Amino acid sequence: MTLKRAILLIVTASALLQARPEIIEPVQNRASSFAIIIDRASYSETETAVLAYRDAVEADGLSSYIVIEESATPDELRRTIIDLKSRDPRLEGVVFVGDIPIPMIRDAQHLASAFKMDQERFAFQRSSIPSDRFYDDFDLQFNFLEQDTGNTLLYYYSLSAESPQKIEREIYSARIRPPFDGEEKYIQLAKYLRRVAAQKQERNRLDNLMRYSGHGYNSEALSAWEGEALALREQFPQIFEPGGTFTSLEHSMSDDIKTIIINTLQQPDLDLAIFHAHGGVEAQYLAGYPAATNISQNVAAVKLFLRSKLRQAQRRKRSVAEAKTYYMENYGVPEAWFEGTFDDSVIVADSIYSANLDLDISDVALFKPGAELIIFDECFNGSFHRDRYIAGEYVFGSGNVVAGVANSVNVKQDLWADEGLGLLDYNVRLGQWHRERNYLENHIIGDPTFRFTNPDRKDWGRIIARQDHKIRFWEKLLRSDKIPLKSLAVRKLYQLKKTDVEPQLLTIYENDPSYIIRLSALKCLADLRSKSFEEILFKSVNDPYELVRRFTVNWMGVVGREDYLPVLARKIVTDPSVRVTTTAKSAIVKINTRKAKTAAVEVVKVLPNLPGNAEMSRRLERSFQRSVSWLYDELIPALAEDTLSLKKRIREVRTFRNYQFQEGLPYLLNCARNVDEEAVLRKVCLEALGWYTFSNNRDSIIETCEEIARQQNGPEIVRQEALKTKARILCGSNDPVNP
Repeated sequence: MTLKRAILLIVTASALLQARPEIIEPVQNRASSFAIIIDRASYSETETAVLAYRDAVEADGLSSYIVIEESATPDELRRTIIDLKSRDPRLEGVVFVGDIPIPMIRDAQHLASAFKMDQERFAFQRSSIPSDRFYDDFDLQFNFLEQDTGNTLLYYYSLSAESPQKIEREIYSARIRPPFDGEEKYIQLAKYLRRVAAQKQERNRLDNLMRYSGHGYNSEALSAWEGEALALREQFPQIFEPGGTFTSLEHSMSDDIKTIIINTLQQPDLDLAIFHAHGGVEAQYLAGYPAATNISQNVAAVKLFLRSKLRQAQRRKRSVAEAKTYYMENYGVPEAWFEGTFDDSVIVADSIYSANLDLDISDVALFKPGAELIIFDECFNGSFHRDRYIAGEYVFGSGNVVAGVANSVNVKQDLWADEGLGLLDYNVRLGQWHRERNYLENHIIGDPTFRFTNPDRKDWGRIIARQDHKIRFWEKLLRSDKIPLKSLAVRKLYQLKKTDVEPQLLTIYENDPSYIIRLSALKCLADLRSKSFEEILFKSVNDPYELVRRFTVNWMGVVGREDYLPVLARKIVTDPSVRVTTTAKSAIVKINTRKAKTAAVEVVKVLPNLPGNAEMSRRLERSFQRSVSWLYDELIPALAEDTLSLKKRIREVRTFRNYQFQEGLPYLLNCARNVDEEAVLRKVCLEALGWYTFSNNRDSIIETCEEIARQQNGPEIVRQEALKTKARILCGSNDPVNP
């Protein structure tokens, strides 16, 4: 052995020894186990509080390891977790406390609900997804790229082509990382752990719920808002009975909805709060500008808008004079309406007015939230890789909040945000529920072992943790009259039986009176992507539950059958939910842009001869014609014509990730196969094809990917993307309700 090699082995062995964590074994032997993973510095500063938290978790039924990490990389920490699970199969979850490395995931945007940022154009930190699916899904495979030089907690990884292309977690996870710096973060961490340990000794049933829908959310469709209330009643009947409280808020209820929300959150008896709204890292965007009801209010609103536009022009270093002239000439507004735009007092007044529409991170310190659990169905609120983030402000503040469920990047609105939530009334731990939320960006901030207690129910958390129940057990549970349990049985039977359960799922959908149960069955059918699923959509498109109809029209669009065209055209014209009509309009053009216009005209022409119907017909014709022009004049030329710049071609091709036009499929396939095209363009085409998971022409995608993968002398980036796309098509969408 050479001296150089001997030195290398010694250094490597030393590094491995230093990276090996200290593991403190559980004190109590319980049916399930849990791991508290903490960095050495945080443990040294908060040891007493960590032990108090450990003891409280064990008293609540989980044997708890304490894993103290010493400068571990995410790969090393992941191996530690997998080894611990192998050694102790009872391990059901982990929590990362303090400064634990944060995986930043790239090349896996199909595992997120909405994030599709250009990875080549934007910096790594901005175009990657902070995600602990790296740790809690053991099957996913990643290639290490680099460690961030500015924030050394961040490690960048690319999802491998050899990896499964769908998230199916082995355990649940959460983050306890207070948004503070220096010594303050240790003070707040210890304070939080001691508070949670004390709260675990309380017994609190979930019987007081607040939910809020913000401006611009779900197209502000009242049918969607109404449907969710009915579905929540199925999941939480106790909050609609004497002794329960259900506070249902919507942004248009008041011009000062922010005050109403804060006053409601302040109530000490509140258990669960659900926010559906737009959001940012440090803000919840609660409301838009209130609707004007008289002339003075209309004029004031226009003046406010005009002042904002001039300030925007100044910020963007554009001509303020030109901006003013544009609005005066195009809208006939007098010059006097721009007065005060740059006066300090007016700027302050406008800023205060706008700030009162949102709940800013600084506002959280003004009140003490009573809810133990808050669900932030909002973008960026859970950006735990940032120094401050609003979900952390709630969780580690002075109220009762034990945990928040929030997103590290942007999130799609059209998700089933409260899926399975009713299990929280059955003594199920938050982490056990969240384990089924399979998106890269969605995380628990706080204690994942938290649970509400209901002495009238069995401990279903313990039952679920066993994971050894046979088909017969779940078949019997299908007869339950408890909606959350029956929905759970539907999911478990599907996981165990797959295609064999299809006849049962069809029967359940066609006969069950419950919104939740029908949607559970339909989601499982969607995951099968069978002909029976395609046929059941003709029925589900008219379901009483708005969310079922919304998912159905979306599925029709991505499946792409032309016999769906007249059905979708009718939904565009007649459905009472603006969210359904909006989704149907997007779906119908995915099938065939030209035939969509014809189908809509056929539906409208049999309606009564009213001015409103005539205007609707003209509006639809213009809309569909724009889709035809967009597809054939912009998108398809980017695939077929090499006279355009490569940058423009790539940009247009990426559009097919959100708009899976069936007419564009042959052009994408041809471009992907074309060995004369730039390798990066072929790669982008293949990536876009990976979003056609429901297409009834998806076999052609698989064939193309196999053909490319066999070309050993071709560009490796193209071959790797072909392998990844084939795997994506075979396994289907990460979440069937979000194709």
